[in-house]
Amino acid sequence: MKTLKMINKSILTLMMFLLAVNLKSQSKVDVEFNPNIATYSIAEYLVAKHQGRLFYIDGKTDISYLPLADLANKEMGKYDNSKIIKAMQDYLQIVGQQQDLAYQTLIKHNIFPAKGYAYEIEENERNKKETVEQFAEQLREFYIERKLGIFFKSQSHFIEGAKNEVRKNIPAGYMIKMEKYYGQRFLAYRFYVNPFDVLPYSEVFWHGNGPMFRSEKGQIANMISSAYVPLKKKNDIKDYTEFGFNHQETTNFLITHEFGHSFVNQYLGQYEAKINQSNHLMSEAFISKMDAQGYSYWPSCVGEHIVRTGEIRIALANANPELAKKLRQQHIKENSFVLIPDFEKKMEEYENNITKYKSFKDFVPELLTVLDETSVEKIRAKLGLPNEKYEATITVNVPENSGDVYITGNQSSIGSWNPQKIKLDKTNETTRKITFTTYPDLRFKLTKGSWDTEAKIDGIEEGKDVSLLLDKNTTLNYTVKNWKQ
Repeated sequence: MKTLKMINKSILTLMMFLLAVNLKSQSKVDVEFNPNIATYSIAEYLVAKHQGRLFYIDGKTDISYLPLADLANKEMGKYDNSKIIKAMQDYLQIVGQQQDLAYQTLIKHNIFPAKGYAYEIEENERNKKETVEQFAEQLREFYIERKLGIFFKSQSHFIEGAKNEVRKNIPAGYMIKMEKYYGQRFLAYRFYVNPFDVLPYSEVFWHGNGPMFRSEKGQIANMISSAYVPLKKKNDIKDYTEFGFNHQETTNFLITHEFGHSFVNQYLGQYEAKINQSNHLMSEAFISKMDAQGYSYWPSCVGEHIVRTGEIRIALANANPELAKKLRQQHIKENSFVLIPDFEKKMEEYENNITKYKSFKDFVPELLTVLDETSVEKIRAKLGLPNEKYEATITVNVPENSGDVYITGNQSSIGSWNPQKIKLDKTNETTRKITFTTYPDLRFKLTKGSWDTEAKIDGIEEGKDVSLLLDKNTTLNYTVKNWKQ
């Protein structure tokens, strides 16, 4: 007969076992494929092809190193895709040149062709929410019209192969280490392979996104990843035995980076107004470096700095200084996230004060003081950019009845890309003029107060910035042919 002490010990052992099982299940990474996201990527490449470039995607180059994306592109080439191309262009005009909101919405949407949402869309701006819901419906209709459900099913061999490559390369128990560092655990971790995402060619490349959302049972951390290993072209899609995801180091990096966004971004959102107070750091220093990488929105750039700082600190916490050194080289030297050393110094305070800061959430306000302690001049120096300033005078000839004309660009003196902040002086009915101080690397556009009324400037490719490199005080003259309607 068991004594009370023995019974209590048995109960305690059982509880510890169940807790261990629960931790293991919550920290496991589920690898999946999402047709909604794949549909978005197919449409995204159609837009890139139509206008020559979108985000980091060059729509004019050969993409046979991404065989499934290449096959989908050839299939779509049989149709008139102008409807979905315009839908995405209209969508991006409203939400800005970013992918985050679309990814978050499509992950929460029921799997196409079904309508509706499995989870609520968390977007405070009503206009953006309505716009992304409309765009999701347009994508769903495109999915149906192009019979993409049948197409994805016919490529199950490739898709399952991609999923299996990821599964075998995820380090056992790795998410528990991340949970320990950030002081938080999620209900589930989901890694969505997306072999339809198009990236520029290199030996190893990657593109990911890390949307996190809340369910009734708890928070779910998601990540979406492109393929990251280029493949040699074969005659038939069924001939492939490698699927573009078989690279352990990149897999490890991606789960640290993209799931890192789930640990970090949820707490940065409430400080977005504070972060935007330093938006001039983006426009006057970072914009030329970040635009091509898809991080031209300042809160996103700050988030990237912090997540990448977390990668380095986690590598050190796991006794891997060589990886930390490699990440510093990649993020700071190669990708120009030059505030990482400042964020690292702050993160040491977090790591050394676990009684004061029980989780990353508690430390965010202190971490963001890095933005208060820097300046445009300091960042430009770190980036190797000149800090001289010159006076620029711009005279613009405009069509009659143009009304108010605005300038905006990569200088706080011309509005930091706000299309309705800096108005040109009206000299006469067809002439506008402005004088301002600028750093040598000047980029700007002209509008009538919104991006919907952007100027078409004689001698400048439509949609492109006026880009200049000044070496003295300069007077410039431009002619506006007409305005976007």
